[in-house]
Amino acid sequence: MSRIVISGASGDLGRRVTKLLLDEDPGVELTLVTRTPEKLADRVAQGVPVLKGDYTDPESLDAAYKGAETLFLISGLNLGRRVSEHRNAIAAAQRAGIRHIVYLSVGGVEHPRNPAMSAKDHYQTEQDLRAAGITFTFLRNHLYAEIVSNIWIASVVESGRLEMACGQGSLSPVAKGDVARSAAAVLRESERHAGAVYEITGPELLSMHDIVRIGSEVHGTPITYVPLTEEERLAFFDSVGLPRTYDPNMPPSSEGHMWASDELVTADLAVAEGYQALLSHHVKLLTGREPERLRTVMERVKGVRYDQIEDEA
Repeated sequence: MSRIVISGASGDLGRRVTKLLLDEDPGVELTLVTRTPEKLADRVAQGVPVLKGDYTDPESLDAAYKGAETLFLISGLNLGRRVSEHRNAIAAAQRAGIRHIVYLSVGGVEHPRNPAMSAKDHYQTEQDLRAAGITFTFLRNHLYAEIVSNIWIASVVESGRLEMACGQGSLSPVAKGDVARSAAAVLRESERHAGAVYEITGPELLSMHDIVRIGSEVHGTPITYVPLTEEERLAFFDSVGLPRTYDPNMPPSSEGHMWASDELVTADLAVAEGYQALLSHHVKLLTGREPERLRTVMERVKGVRYDQIEDEA
């Protein structure tokens, strides 16, 4: 296997994929790239190269990507700035002679009219990669089941009301572990996946009413889904002090994540308009195992803070 660069390696998914690759083959040629190398001191101690690389600093990427053939490009978090940051990464990959980019995109219908702000960023990056002259694979991971479980449902157990602007839409939440296993499978044999686009979904297409039913059963208390309008949803976030625009310097929420209402509400609208109503069997195709059901995820991580959820192995 040629050298693989994991860019964004200190995040949760990067850590999971690194572990899977090393567990499968301790001799795998890996370079881990992150803005915060100190967070990967454990890998440095194991002899895994860890380099500083920042999507906003092209020179750092030039040094970090040098000598690799495959790049796992884990998308940045900076909403609205992802496109320019990803373009920096793609250009650095070209200069470094990288031959294949495996890009972690977002699930759903990739369409310029998809209202989700994050989808617009990922759509443009996919177009940029198609034009870059580098072999690509797109992994379009759908909404994490852990978010549905521990941010959507756990936060409303007391009130019994899940209020969102998702209309009567459906989605197929996928466990983080299944996303990581799918990515690792592609990286192990990247040449087999040249030009492929995978929708990384869970095993069920669920309505919002299905989701609250499962939540009610797991938590042993009635939960009802209450559809809101876009304006009502924005007003709620305004009332709790959530900023409307994402800022990478904003303090994390109580769940350990950084949210802004423009991203959250447009993601709701994408569900309402049917852009998330996709179900695939690509996880099993890539990994040979069935993806984890939402109910199983919810039972497994019940009572755990979102940012403290560990890999289930």
